[in-house]
Amino acid sequence: MSGISKSDSERVRQAWESATGWMEENAPSSIEALNPPADDEDISRLRSALAGDIPDVLEVWLRMNNGSTAKDRRESIPGGFRVVRHPDSAVFPFGKAFLSSREMIAHRADYLHIAADIGDEDYWKPSWIPVIEMLDAPYGFLLDMKAEGNSFPVLSFSEGSYPRPYAPSLAHVLTAVANAIDHGTGSAFSLSGTAVTAVDGRIAWL
Repeated sequence: MSGISKSDSERVRQAWESATGWMEENAPSSIEALNPPADDEDISRLRSALAGDIPDVLEVWLRMNNGSTAKDRRESIPGGFRVVRHPDSAVFPFGKAFLSSREMIAHRADYLHIAADIGDEDYWKPSWIPVIEMLDAPYGFLLDMKAEGNSFPVLSFSEGSYPRPYAPSLAHVLTAVANAIDHGTGSAFSLSGTAVTAVDGRIAWL
């Protein structure tokens, strides 16, 4: 109804539908990198790892696509394995991927382990969960599960520095991305005038 504001969850849904709709028409390789929707088991596992509930905005997003890492693969190495990232996973600017629920759990555990090792709880807090991250380095965006008002704030993080405020909500970030895609240029991730196009069947931020 006109005059009634949309919830953050609905804004996330609409923004991601808009972004993936463009990719379906212009960037099929990027669409193929999107995982199927998260199921009840995925969401339950995430809740258990976080020892509590998860923000509705995150569940809505994961139930649309459980990350953009479908083409990544595991490669055996002495003593274990390593994840080999596929370039199509990077559906966000600066070569960043949408993490799956399993990756969110694993990466968060790694960062909390580092915080404990260095004795600095401000390095990574239990309420922080990484959602978007660079393919080959610990740079990206996290969702703070402690709400500020009616939204859960987004912080940017990078190796060697503390996470810092970035956007008031996940809806704000994904709406900026969708607007940049829809209009060809925009300010997604503070990239004024960023051009969005498709190269070799994948989304490209120029």
